[in-house]
Amino acid sequence: MRKHRVAVVGCGSLAQGVHLPNAQRNPRIELVATCDINAQAAENCRVRFGAQRAETDWRKLVVAPDIDLFILATRQTLRGEFIAPALENGKPVYTEKPLSPDLDDMLRILRAVRKSGLPVCVGHNRRSSPAMIEFKRLLDKAVSGVPSIPPTVNRMGDRQRLPEEKQMQLLMRINDDARSWKSWAFCEKESILFAEIVHFIDLALWMNRSHPVRAFVEGSNRGNFTIILRFADGSMTTLQHSLVGHFDYPKELFEATVNNITVAMDQYFEIRQCGMADEAAVKQMPYAAGCEWATKTGMTGYMQCVAEERQRAKAKGDAPRWLNVNKGHYDHLDRFLDHIEGRGPNPCDVESAVPVNRLALKLLDSARLGLPVAVQPEDWHLPQLEA
Repeated sequence: MRKHRVAVVGCGSLAQGVHLPNAQRNPRIELVATCDINAQAAENCRVRFGAQRAETDWRKLVVAPDIDLFILATRQTLRGEFIAPALENGKPVYTEKPLSPDLDDMLRILRAVRKSGLPVCVGHNRRSSPAMIEFKRLLDKAVSGVPSIPPTVNRMGDRQRLPEEKQMQLLMRINDDARSWKSWAFCEKESILFAEIVHFIDLALWMNRSHPVRAFVEGSNRGNFTIILRFADGSMTTLQHSLVGHFDYPKELFEATVNNITVAMDQYFEIRQCGMADEAAVKQMPYAAGCEWATKTGMTGYMQCVAEERQRAKAKGDAPRWLNVNKGHYDHLDRFLDHIEGRGPNPCDVESAVPVNRLALKLLDSARLGLPVAVQPEDWHLPQLEA
């Protein structure tokens, strides 16, 4: 088994909650270094997660001979400046999203990837969630034209099908809670509409088979907004983001309709479909590792587990345990290791991440203007770049 000698750059809450634990428990990873501009944070993470050394200057690590791979878990302000020299020194990079809010920075990364031939994986981890992979499998099957079972009510008779029935309507509902965010999310000009919603723009582009042509945002880019994306084949994706929900309620609901078939996925623990005779109506997925204490599944089971855990914690004077779900963080990194070893595709390469970021910038324009904006080929098509 190949060992990948890894350095984690950026030791904030995401690194401590996700990337460092995943690196620690992955048998293919040897955690060589933790790095942060805050020396104490780097050292604390070194001790906690068993890294060999702690650093404050990422430039030393880029040229270090004992490191093969980087996990970049900083804010979006450090992307091309780090990724380009890492690739030039022969080291692939797993970078957190967003890739970058700056067009020149995106192109710098793209040029470095194409010139070096080395991979960069962007942390759109939901692509690697087992529940999302199953949701997309069912959706792709529905899009392919598999016959829909007869409905209870059918007044069409032998009439010709409408062309709109082949267009996919995708709804994404994001129940967020302002209290779960640190203050930086409301101070940066891009705010949540860029920092978080790139996850869902990525999924919209991943699931739709044609390119976007029009985008509209109603609301504030900090939260409480609705996004409409129209695609060239007439399909539409609607994303509703609420900042005033409760953090313990399931955050994400995806519902897609096409060819008289409905497919839904609720918070990565329940998948439903109606219209395909050879598929189960409901599938339930396990919670994230470490949440084995929650034994009830599905939407009802989830809500019961959350309520019972709150009662348990109150009776014992503890803090309630967080009932986490599998959004694919571990699997995304593990699939990237497979790709580096020549087994399987890159789960999210730069070529697909750049259009996501460009479209997010278009949506910011729409939110500021209060108007729909056209999405042009230069927003999603990446031509050959000169060196």
